[in-house]
Amino acid sequence: MILPRLTALPGIGDTLAARIIRHLGRGHEHLALQAIETDPYQLTSVPRIGFKLADRVALHLGTRLDSPRRHQSGNEYILSDDGTLPIRDFDVQRQKLDLTTRELSRIGTVEESGRVWLPEVLQAERDFAGWVSRLPTLGQQPLVRSVQITPELDHLLGELDQPQRRAVLHAVYGHNTQVMGLTGGAGTGKTAVVGGICKVARAEGLLVAVAAVAGKAADRIRESLAEKKTVAEYAGTIHKLLGYTGSAFTAGFLPYQLIILDESSMVTTMLLWEVVKRLQPGARLILVGDPGQLPPVGYGQPFSDLLTLGLPHAHLEHNYRSPHVQGIIRTANAIREGRVLKTPGDSSLNVQVASDLSDSATQLIESLKGTPLDDWQLITWRNDDVMAFNLAVQESLNPDGFPLFNFRVFGQTVDWAEVRQGDKVMVKNNAYEYGVFNGQLGQALDTREVEIVQTREAETLEDWADADADGVIREVKRVLCVRVRIGSEIVNIPADEAHELLTLGYAITVHKAQGSDWETVIIYQPGAVAFDAGRWWYTSVTRAKTRCEVLYEVKVKGDDGTPLWWANTRRRMEAGSSIFVGRVKQLLSGRLLTAVIPEDGEGWLE
Repeated sequence: MILPRLTALPGIGDTLAARIIRHLGRGHEHLALQAIETDPYQLTSVPRIGFKLADRVALHLGTRLDSPRRHQSGNEYILSDDGTLPIRDFDVQRQKLDLTTRELSRIGTVEESGRVWLPEVLQAERDFAGWVSRLPTLGQQPLVRSVQITPELDHLLGELDQPQRRAVLHAVYGHNTQVMGLTGGAGTGKTAVVGGICKVARAEGLLVAVAAVAGKAADRIRESLAEKKTVAEYAGTIHKLLGYTGSAFTAGFLPYQLIILDESSMVTTMLLWEVVKRLQPGARLILVGDPGQLPPVGYGQPFSDLLTLGLPHAHLEHNYRSPHVQGIIRTANAIREGRVLKTPGDSSLNVQVASDLSDSATQLIESLKGTPLDDWQLITWRNDDVMAFNLAVQESLNPDGFPLFNFRVFGQTVDWAEVRQGDKVMVKNNAYEYGVFNGQLGQALDTREVEIVQTREAETLEDWADADADGVIREVKRVLCVRVRIGSEIVNIPADEAHELLTLGYAITVHKAQGSDWETVIIYQPGAVAFDAGRWWYTSVTRAKTRCEVLYEVKVKGDDGTPLWWANTRRRMEAGSSIFVGRVKQLLSGRLLTAVIPEDGEGWLE
């Protein structure tokens, strides 16, 4: 089939065609068409194009339903986020994509340990398990050689107390802490210790990097280091540290002698391995986090697993938060420990339990008028409640804002909603070309034309006249964009792509909130949290710095008289040994041989 234009393909309009031309055609439509005609499933490599659209195009071009390429592409797409899924979940996703040819159900994948894996991801997990099994210090307490506290070192340690000082010394000078954990609950001073580690390490001439998964957490790292009048050679997201392009990690060996990963409970197994295999010989890796928080959204819980396996770590217990917010801290600690706490003890945490919370919610929302958007956040458990609350808050706080763009909603009384000027918004998909990342929160400002540089490769002699030495032509175009303030930066998102990238952000799930905190947090939970409730409540409550409002829609109490909302906080996910822990333990016992482990001083990167 010879296609005159990309827009002749089903589901592809002008905006999508332009993106396909950039990514598949190197700036040329005929090259993009050639790529699609050769293999239509290449479309899934284009940002924000899924398998369903690629499959629609492929079937339009004559691909058979039982084509091996179709099923392999579908399987790869299903596993594209984490590289692995439980067998049942994987098969459910295949059904949703109409991949029904049973004999092709595992093409391009491996089935192992009750899960379906991409082969390279399974091998990576085995490699990582092998690396962990070779750590000589598993099961040991942090040990530090004798260090003389000189006046200079004492000045660098500043106002840190003795447990915090010991943690800094373990991290920088410990002889068994090449890989070390730093744990503690909310308010125990982990961030202060990170600042101390940076100061002392840099005074020793070490190059330091501090990174986190979430953009907001990375922003907080930079702010904290600035407050403590110290710096790191790198402070930002893990993905940027690793040179992520949207499809691959491109960084080679990392040039830093000490790398600190903050909010490590959010780091997936594969992401941590991407860091580990780029460590230069002798580099130190410090994993900082609160093991009471929820595990990562993706596969694995390496921070928890490493602690289970006996990773040397320093634990902080004393809480440094203001006495005025001890209600939040006491409640969080009680939730983490599974204790009954009948009253928080002060006004920093308020619980409203009622059969109908709409009035209470409305009053709370109204009370937020005039409060900076960055200072508060509404958190809820169910995705269905997120959009309902976003629409309600928008009507209460920003009813007359100028409409900037529309976006599709599901499960509501309307099919389309709008983002208005002044709305709080959340990024819902990564767009590396625009510098925005899933989960970032900001404020929609306005729309205006801005200059955007687009590139394409020179192909003709006329093209080469305008190209640079690498054969790349840079063209400046004026594009209508939605301007969004994220932190202290203004980003420009093309208006015709805004609906794919942005949604309302007044209300979010706790997984989106993880890694961030706000002065005021409202937790709206109509009913019991069904999965891992204890860590859900703990993570939610600890997002609040000075005020936490809990709205819970339950009328009765349990048999022991405990309010059911509190009984729900004591519900724990069944603890079981993870696949990764099992791999490491088998390696340690010598019963399983996997992964060829490089000798000391050799690297993992090819």
